[in-house]
Amino acid sequence: MVEERRRLVGQIATVMEESSVIRDPNSRQLLLQELGHALGGALGYRELSVLRPQIVELVTVCVDRAGGLRCLVDCLELLEPGSDQTIALVRLADEWQVVELFADYDLPWLRGLLSTVDATGELRRFVAETRATPAPPWCRTAWDLFTHLASANSHAEVPPWLPLLDRLATAVPEASLDRMREFVAQLAKDWGVADRIEASRPSPPAPVGTAYLVIQFEKYGGDDDTYIMSHWYQWASTVWQPIRGEDRHIPYRDLEAAVDQVINETERRWADQTGAVTIEFVLPWQLINEPVDTWRKELQSPMPSPLTTEYPLVIRSLERLRASQWHRVWRGRWQGLAGRDGERQLIHCASQHHADVQLEATLKRESGVVVLVLSESPTADSVGERQLLVGLRSGMPAIIWHRTPSSTKDLCQTVASMLGDQTSGPGVTGLPHRAKHLRQSAWSEDPKGLDQHIGHGFVILFDDPDRQPGGTVSADEDRRKVLA
Repeated sequence: MVEERRRLVGQIATVMEESSVIRDPNSRQLLLQELGHALGGALGYRELSVLRPQIVELVTVCVDRAGGLRCLVDCLELLEPGSDQTIALVRLADEWQVVELFADYDLPWLRGLLSTVDATGELRRFVAETRATPAPPWCRTAWDLFTHLASANSHAEVPPWLPLLDRLATAVPEASLDRMREFVAQLAKDWGVADRIEASRPSPPAPVGTAYLVIQFEKYGGDDDTYIMSHWYQWASTVWQPIRGEDRHIPYRDLEAAVDQVINETERRWADQTGAVTIEFVLPWQLINEPVDTWRKELQSPMPSPLTTEYPLVIRSLERLRASQWHRVWRGRWQGLAGRDGERQLIHCASQHHADVQLEATLKRESGVVVLVLSESPTADSVGERQLLVGLRSGMPAIIWHRTPSSTKDLCQTVASMLGDQTSGPGVTGLPHRAKHLRQSAWSEDPKGLDQHIGHGFVILFDDPDRQPGGTVSADEDRRKVLA
């Protein structure tokens, strides 16, 4: 413990020596003032004439007080946000808490071992699901992930760092396998969870599911054309806990470019993953017919690529997400997807003169219907717009239309063929992927739209009430301020 303390104090002092706040006497005084406020009293700190001894004195004062080092890091981050020194100090503060927590264990051995193991995508995904926020980008090794988890407050019966170590027991070099297993077993016994750690061990990997990127637009102000663009992302998981990225204020003309930027950021974040990604656009009423399915990625390249050639892409209704009085019937329709009544009718195709209360009454009578096909595009003050409103209020999970004038009969036949003979939930929940194949066919067979392939202009609104983007932990709110 003494050697570890001396090592960490020295490393912290070395990092702080490079800080512009520390080197400037006036800024240093401001830091001390903020630190005193944070710790609730005088620091008991001696002024020394030589900088490094003075830094060592300050660090020593902080580590001797509960939470003092974390307060020092937070105060420095206030004055020098996002600097290399601040990030390095966050890592060292995590490590200090680990040293205090595991003072009776062979930490130098564990640090040396885990520092040789890369922070793989699977390990990062485990940490993200445990903390509901992604691991910071500076977590490059298993040791970084371990200190990140161990330094966070957790009230779980099994501390989250213990299952991580248990997973790592098979990832370390073969020569260290037995010792690592013994180390994990001893920790589980000492924490009184030996019987629980066995139950928490992961089952064989399940087939890779779908990852989601949800992008939402909301009107900002009343007179201009600026929108608030929010986004959430989550890699494939059985639990819906999306991470919220930073909000952006975007003029209407720049929405496609802003989406391109978010997609590129997300793809870089998931560079070490494999599997499908679905993009969902949550649109306000004034953008509900916006042709987002024609938007492209890599706009700065010589050959931008349509989003729909790569991703299943659906839209969702911001109004329905916000209108909680519609949610009961929405959930009822969605839960009906679990039924397997081969005789029930899943699709209702609205006729041109079938809107308002007549359509609403029909849908309420046909409780098994989960897909509504509009008779026309929901442009302003149109029959299609009124049909869309009825569909949302009636809880339709899937609402489909075509943006160009086309035969409702042809569109309904296309949707029916996408379902095939699947008259139960799995057939409907697979619609986004079938829409992707339809659009891919359109781009490959009719790239310029000259033959009016039905895949061009095909719009699917697909809403899962159990996967709402709001009300989740924001990455910005994590104490490390993970930037989206």
